[in-house]
Amino acid sequence: TSGTSNVADQPITGKDEGSRVLSDMDNIYSFEKSRDSLQPYSQRTADIAVVEAGLGLNVNTYIMMPPTIYGRGTGDFNKQTIQVPTIIRSALKTDQVEMVGNGSGLAGHVHVEDLALLYGTVLDQLLRGEDIPHGKKGIYFAATGHHTWAELSQGVADALYQLGAIKTRDVKSIRLTEAAEKWAGGNELVTELNYAAR
Repeated sequence: TSGTSNVADQPITGKDEGSRVLSDMDNIYSFEKSRDSLQPYSQRTADIAVVEAGLGLNVNTYIMMPPTIYGRGTGDFNKQTIQVPTIIRSALKTDQVEMVGNGSGLAGHVHVEDLALLYGTVLDQLLRGEDIPHGKKGIYFAATGHHTWAELSQGVADALYQLGAIKTRDVKSIRLTEAAEKWAGGNELVTELNYAAR
């Protein structure tokens, strides 16, 4: 499992090649290699290493690249995702939901159960012996819809306010550096790619 932050743009700092809509029918592997040569990002670097190791060892690789995941997992291990719970925890500490900049970045999303169905579908096809794209062509997107960060933040604010957990429905815009300190241990790249990108 990987994530679409690997191919996301950087609208706050402008340190990217610009926004574009990608499909898993595109050459995502080459796009990741190009982006990583300009600005290494550990998750993207790992994707490249997995594909290249698979090619070198003659092992088929399949990488799922989900966007923002929502919903509560039902498995035995990790039952929460990252972004939405992070925004919620931060709001409970500051008594207000915050977002990076104006929240205009458009991000994909997928419910955790829909993502599990994708894994099941790929596994089922492999067990039936079907030859599905792998290696450089085996990177799969899993979005079922889209949201802006402002929409997501407002939804969280409305829900927390209704529960009486925060005192205002107003979403506060914060700078990337502040969000990075609160949500990602000071890592601005991780914050921008995961909480502000398009």
